[in-house]
Amino acid sequence: MTKKKHNFSEKEKYHWWALHPVMGILNVTPDSFSDGGEFTSFQSAVLHAQKMIQDGVDIIDVGGQSTRPGYIELPASAEKLRVVPVVEAIRRMSDIPISVDTYFPEVADAALEAGANIINDVRGLDTPGMAEVIAKHKAKVIIMHSRPRDCSKSLEAELQQFYKEKVVECERLGIGSEDICFDPGVGWKGVEEDLQIIHDPNRYRLEGFPMMVGISRKRVMGYLLDEPDPKLRDLGSIAASTILLRHGVDIVRVHNTKGMVDALNMIKVFDDYKPLSGKWETLKDKLHK
Repeated sequence: MTKKKHNFSEKEKYHWWALHPVMGILNVTPDSFSDGGEFTSFQSAVLHAQKMIQDGVDIIDVGGQSTRPGYIELPASAEKLRVVPVVEAIRRMSDIPISVDTYFPEVADAALEAGANIINDVRGLDTPGMAEVIAKHKAKVIIMHSRPRDCSKSLEAELQQFYKEKVVECERLGIGSEDICFDPGVGWKGVEEDLQIIHDPNRYRLEGFPMMVGISRKRVMGYLLDEPDPKLRDLGSIAASTILLRHGVDIVRVHNTKGMVDALNMIKVFDDYKPLSGKWETLKDKLHK
């Protein structure tokens, strides 16, 4: 049974982003750091997308290129062959928002033509032509900061400068502020700065704009959990992602969609619960309405 979509909180309901808090990761790559090779076939990728939809995920993020440390870049033409058929198949079976994790304008253009709604750009529109593709399709965009750190600036100052630069660029091209979400780039800094973002995410956001944070299975989670195996970091990742949402982050990007959706649904149930009959069954009934 497909679960009812949750509304995590009442905050900022005018933001489309805040109403879609759980982004599920679908890596169609053989070399991703935690799930490489699991969904490389077309059939396995589509089946996993179906499972995430059944879990109640809000957005599916399709990626055809690993950006793990030390990765070897795949040409845009090969990435497009991996990603576009999966996007087309998901769109045929569902109207769920689809994001594509790419920094290639050619891949973004083809994916948006195929039915994607969002480009999740780990290079933050720094690739020439990417912003123009977003504007052409009137698409939504997640702009990540992944530039090498400028050690003459604090992390907060560097992120604020980056965000404001990108807002100006988007405005120039006609990309609406409502279509922009920023990602501070946990995993692209050192562990200490990753921890700073996780501890106080609102300090590292641009006021008035949505924020996505992806910590699922990442190195910082391995450090906190003392767990070398990325696949065994899911429970800690769900707990930390839940806290991030409670602390003002709008979207979390996760591998274990069922666990994440269940966690948020339970929080909503207990937040909204008002004792009527004194029976716990009322909570169960509310969850499955």
